[in-house]
Amino acid sequence: MKKTWLTKLLLLAVVLVTAGACSDDSEDDPDEWVRVADFEGLPRSGAAGFTIGDYTYVTTGYGTNSNRFTDTWRYNPSQQTWTRMADFPGEARNNAVAFVANGKGYVGLGTNSTVMFKDFYEYDPAQDAWTRIADFMGEARYGAVAFTLNDQGYVGTGRDSDAQDYNDFYSYQPDTRQWTKVNSTPVKRSFSFVFVLNGLAYLGGGTNNNQNVTSFYTFDGSTWTEKEPLSGRDDDYTYNLTRLNPAAFVLDGTAFISGGITSYNGSATGTTWRYVPSGDYWEEHQLFSGSYRQQAVTFVHDGAAYVVTGRSGTVPFDDMWRFIPVPW
Repeated sequence: MKKTWLTKLLLLAVVLVTAGACSDDSEDDPDEWVRVADFEGLPRSGAAGFTIGDYTYVTTGYGTNSNRFTDTWRYNPSQQTWTRMADFPGEARNNAVAFVANGKGYVGLGTNSTVMFKDFYEYDPAQDAWTRIADFMGEARYGAVAFTLNDQGYVGTGRDSDAQDYNDFYSYQPDTRQWTKVNSTPVKRSFSFVFVLNGLAYLGGGTNNNQNVTSFYTFDGSTWTEKEPLSGRDDDYTYNLTRLNPAAFVLDGTAFISGGITSYNGSATGTTWRYVPSGDYWEEHQLFSGSYRQQAVTFVHDGAAYVVTGRSGTVPFDDMWRFIPVPW
């Protein structure tokens, strides 16, 4: 971990003091987080989201009074409008996963609090239609992660009904419509985060045996490679980016995580961090401007990232926030 962001803050303070001695005019950095069009479905957390072309889809999730959903909504960022689409055909659930391959969306796993699911469904945006595909190859679970590499979906980690955390991973090939087991990640975890940057998936955070997981790995479709941990000490600076269920996204070739909770039964955080792969370290950005939350859906469109829905404690959300980072 480098103290680059601290150095920049110190330099900025010097510049502002110097400028203030010469002029009373100064401008703060613009807000990186700005509220935009609310989600038109009911407030929820643990929804599944995926982006195909210019549209993002949000489906399933957990609301209030133990309500779970099957409704599916499409967001058009250029018009800032939500449109109701065909309902998810499986049982209502939360903490499912989603990925995109060959221009179609895939949603599966999750829980309704009493049942863990392993069924999976393919969404065709051209037909606005869902089709059930082969069940997930591993154990039924929720709180897993999913991502796409080389137009194949990958699904792994998560937790089952006995609170057992997993480290196994499986790939889905849409051409053959088959699941294949791939190498497991070295550390079991659930409720972690993942992003894909420069052809590699980055997996970090989460919990194992209700303890925060600090390890951070890359995956190229075959091999897991350990990176610097998410907490530790560098010279005289202590840092801790361990968290569960944060928003994770890649914007203009740079990865960010924001929000999440600090431990399995912990409080939500609003910190936002930028990952620098060339040095394997993180730099801090502005705090999330809305209510701090976990289990939100995030997507990227036209140079901006969006965070929508999520939960703080027992309160689900339907607001959406746009993130445009201030240049460094």
